[in-house]
Amino acid sequence: MLILIVVSVIAAVMFHRKTTEKGYHSPRFWMYPLIVGNGLLLFAVAAKWITKQFVPDATSPLLTIYGPVVDLLALVGFFVLIGKAWKQIQQLPPFE
Repeated sequence: MLILIVVSVIAAVMFHRKTTEKGYHSPRFWMYPLIVGNGLLLFAVAAKWITKQFVPDATSPLLTIYGPVVDLLALVGFFVLIGKAWKQIQQLPPFE
């Protein structure tokens, strides 16, 4: 899940560059990828922990693939949310 943190930092830098280029100087633009990335990271960790608490057999086939699947879904969700936000930033008019 380290990749989620790295990608969210890179996205925050790109959001900041693009919005500054267009004349917007609000921190909410570059904070969005960080908030989404950390939120999805916490959600994935919580989902894996809760599942581990309720499934007594840790060697079950479902539980062995559950962790990577949750991580992959969190990463896909991150890219979907960041992609939508990036499209909206691309459509921002220059600030006057």
